[in-house]
Amino acid sequence: MFLKSRQLKLPRFTKTGLVSSVQSYESGLTLLEGVVAIAVIGISVAVMTPMVVLAVGTRIQSQRAEQAFQIAQAEVDRIKLIVERGGDYTLNIAPTPAAVLSQEDFDDFPVPAPDSIADDYPTDVTSARGIDVDNDGDDDYAVQIFKTEGITVDTRPVAFDLGVRVYRADVVNGDPLEVEQARLTITSGEGQSANRPLANIYTSIVKSDTEQSLCDYYDFINDIRGTTVPAPSDC
Repeated sequence: MFLKSRQLKLPRFTKTGLVSSVQSYESGLTLLEGVVAIAVIGISVAVMTPMVVLAVGTRIQSQRAEQAFQIAQAEVDRIKLIVERGGDYTLNIAPTPAAVLSQEDFDDFPVPAPDSIADDYPTDVTSARGIDVDNDGDDDYAVQIFKTEGITVDTRPVAFDLGVRVYRADVVNGDPLEVEQARLTITSGEGQSANRPLANIYTSIVKSDTEQSLCDYYDFINDIRGTTVPAPSDC
């Protein structure tokens, strides 16, 4: 078996002079090729930009909703702790008169009034407390807290329904607010409806560490909510 040897191409001479056996194929872009490349880049950017904007807007919306829920849950936990300790929290959460609010329309309690954002917990249930999350001096959220009259022992409520709504602070003084919670959507802008709360929590608060707590609970669900659940004999 013989190995095929590579042929060495040598320069050759012609009548016009020396001609190289190696030809160069390097050449620059033509004007048409440059225009086509620019057009392809422009189309790619135009297609990708809306997707990037949607991704950023949706992420900001989700982050805002998560912060609002954490704020609302923190208020519920704060009030639960005060109730369990038997503290007087009426300065932190204003009681709702029965003449203004009935149990049936608890979820439709009036929204915060315009220009009602306070630096501390307001005693007016139609006011809201401002929350500055990023510490830039401007309120980012407005929290409204309200409750039913419930069951009171020694002038201190021990069982009641609690409502917490968290709005964007910049919309409280704008269009009329609504009570239905905003929904998450794929968005390139504000996302959730600006005049709706970003978080709603409606729950019941019942003091549960005394001998009378169980009876208070049955009084609450039967007398206040109008149910007919049989109470224990010792109540």
